[in-house]
Parts: sequence; C-alpha cells; structure tokens
Amino acid sequence: MSVPTPAAPVEWKGGELLFAGGTDWAMLGRAAAKGKKDTPEELERAAMFPNVLLPSKMKSLVGIKIAFIAAGPCAVHCMAGDMEGRLYTWGRNEKGQLGHGDKVQRNTPKIVEALANEFVVSASAGKFHSSVVTKSGASYTWGLNQQGQLGMGSIKKGPTQVVKGAPKFEDMQLSPVKASLPVGVTATACGADFTLWIAGGKLYAAGNPQYGQIGDGSDHQYNAKDSSISIVFDAQPKPKLVPDLATKTVTRIACGTNHSVAVDSEGSCYTWGCGNYGRLGHRVQKDEFAPKKVEEFRGRITVPPDAIVAAGSTSTFCQTTIGGQMYSWGKLKTSGDNQMYPNVLMDLAGWNVKSMACGPATFAVSADNSVITWGAATNGELGYGPSGRKSSANPDKCSSLEGLSTHQVACGAGFTMFLVDSEAAGEERMAKIPVFEIEAPEEEAAVEEEDPKAKGKGKAAAGKRKAEPAKAPAKGKKAK
Repeated sequence: MSVPTPAAPVEWKGGELLFAGGTDWAMLGRAAAKGKKDTPEELERAAMFPNVLLPSKMKSLVGIKIAFIAAGPCAVHCMAGDMEGRLYTWGRNEKGQLGHGDKVQRNTPKIVEALANEFVVSASAGKFHSSVVTKSGASYTWGLNQQGQLGMGSIKKGPTQVVKGAPKFEDMQLSPVKASLPVGVTATACGADFTLWIAGGKLYAAGNPQYGQIGDGSDHQYNAKDSSISIVFDAQPKPKLVPDLATKTVTRIACGTNHSVAVDSEGSCYTWGCGNYGRLGHRVQKDEFAPKKVEEFRGRITVPPDAIVAAGSTSTFCQTTIGGQMYSWGKLKTSGDNQMYPNVLMDLAGWNVKSMACGPATFAVSADNSVITWGAATNGELGYGPSGRKSSANPDKCSSLEGLSTHQVACGAGFTMFLVDSEAAGEERMAKIPVFEIEAPEEEAAVEEEDPKAKGKGKAAAGKRKAEPAKAPAKGKKAK
C-alpha cells in the first residue's frame, strides 16, 4: 500500500464518533444454540440488530463533539467522553458495567448521570467492568467486582446460607464508585477482570492475580481446604503499587485479556501476566508474575515515553524510537506460528501511527489520513463495507475513511469505533457518512441459571440463558 506524507499535528477540538460491527449486544461473541441459528426468532433478531458494515455515525451522537472513545479486547460495551467531560456508555450490561444503576442493555449511548459533577478525560472497559479517569486526578469504577477489579479495597461476600435455586451472589457496583488510589491518577487500563492505573507516575494494580497480571510477584494461589485439591487464586481488591516498577516513572499502559504492558520514561517496555502464545515477547511461553523488561528494546531501539502500546487477547504491540515503527508479538493470526519476540510490523513501516486498538482477534490503526484494520472479524467490525471482505489476515485500508483524519480508534468484541476529525473533514464529506440507529427496545440482562446436567461438573459446565428475542413494532435501521 502507498504511504502518504505525514500531516502536521493540530490541536484536538473533538470530533465525530463512527461505529462499525455488531449491534446485538446480548449475543455478540456468543454462538446461537445448535439448530436455532436460522429459526424465525433468530432471523427476526438479526433484522432488529443488524451488523453495521460501513463506519457510520450514531444518530444520538450526531453533532456532539467527542473527546475520546474507549473499549477493550474483551469488552462488549462502549464508552465515549465529550468535550464537556460527560461520559456516554452503551452495550451489554449484565453486571452493571454501563454505570446507569441497573442491568438493562443500552442500544444507544446514554450519559452516566452519576458522574455529572466530574469531568471525565479517559476510560477503559473490561469484560464486565469499567474504569475512568477524571480531570481532578481521581478514578471511578463500576460493574463486576468479584475479583476486586474495581479497586474499592474490598469484595462483598454472599450469604453463608444459600437458598437452593437462588442465583449465585456476585459483588456488583451498578453505579460509579471512587477507586482507592492516591491522588494524581492520569491513566487506566482494564483487562478481563483486573485493572491498572498510573498515579503520580507510579503503577497500581487490582483484581484477578491468576496469571500474574497484577504484577506483584505472585499468583496468590492456595488450596481452598486442607482436605481438597481445589486451587483458589486470592483476589486483590485494593490497588497495590507494582513493586518492580516502584522506582520507575511509568508513562503508558495497556491490558490484554490476561496480560499487562507498561512503558517507562527511560525507554523500556515491560510485560507480565499470561505468557501463552508468546504474547509477553520473552521468547518463552511462560507466565510472568512481575514486570519483565522486553530485551529487544535496548541500545539503538528504545521506546519513547509517549509510545503507542496496545494489547489483544494473545498479542502485544509497541511503538519505538526508530521512525515510530510499530513492533508486534504473540499470536497475531488465527493460523500460523506464534511470534515469540518483537518484530517490526512491516505493513505499518513508514506510516505515522496516531492510535492503535485491539479486539479479541481484530486490530485497528489510525495513521496519517487513513484507517487500517485487519483480523478475524465476526460482525463486520473491520469496516470494509457490504461488498468487502468479512475478515483479513493482513492489514488493509478502510476505504470509506480514506482521506479523513482519524484521531483515535477503539476495539471491542465484535465492534470498532473511530473518532474522526469532523472539522478537518468538512460538512460536505461528513454528510456523506451513513447514519444508523437501533429502534428495538432495551433488554434486561440475560439471567444466569444452573444447567441441571452440570451439577457436580464445576463452573465450566454451567450455562447462561440466552436473551429472549426482542419484540418491537419497528426494526433496526441499517446504515443508509
């Protein structure tokens, strides 16, 4: 692909949010039950919640100047902040991860009213939780807290007497709560069920320690009972300083599903957590319980303090000082060998990369006046359009966004968001971008229930009741 001349940076004044991908939040990432994929109910649901195949404007956000967008590699909900500091969330809400005080799925963006007195400047989304940073240097979190990922300092326990047939107790915060952190929080990143924060240049972590992803040197493993072989990983609900980086000034962070990435002011990149598929870049498939420096970044090749870093389910990306080149490692494609250590991402060589994000197995990059996407997509989230490819093993331009200045990209499970500089694009160009809306009614969260056949087979055997097909007089409108 040809490489255009880099454009001069301009002051960010907010832009227009565009969306591509799936809109059936209850079902994204979940296969239809065997034999029910083409039933009338499923077909009706697919019509109500269509895939948006071209990057399109969301009707409820048209004209609102968006400052930032956020999601995560295992998130099935979206977050966006406007230039006035208001936060909007929408998508799946089974554990209260939208922060609206309930567990009702939102098909369209809704302001988080509980943060009305705060000015939100950045955010990140986990599988069932959310974290934001405010202008005052505080962090608020909400959603599932079963692993202490909200950083509140404690986890609520359920009743000791469990009523047969009653739903399993889970600690959920349906509205934002302030995380137990020092003042001066400047960044946050969410993995599946853990969270990282930068506060005063120091790195803090809370949540699930099973793979070492909170970086305190242990997986917190112990036997549940002396007479049992059952293994438990003791959750960390209070944000703790990551010891091995205590003397460093941490400048950038990113989280994959179960691994972490950090950059310091001295030109080093560190990774830790789950090491499968080489996602840590240390040449071995081994979990790391504490931050370990990626040895390829030394000498002439270092990492700038403001490096772009990103992490997917099994992959990691980092920008270097050598011409802003992006390096990648881990499992980058669904087939083929794992990349056990950092290599130059040659498809992006020469591009001025401004933003990068990862879904479970999809990737999006904003570079110069182009957007480049690739990966194993499921719902049209690569934005190639109705006649384009569903998936792409190699990076390719998103042609409908060609020539536009895209400030930021964000990926989740089955969707991608693009934050476009609408002022630079001009009214005529922006008017050509499709607009979509979903008119189906909001749904309550799917109810967890025990599979009778799963008794005695452990957690993995339990299932979820699928969301009932929505009933509505009007169907969702596809992108025009």
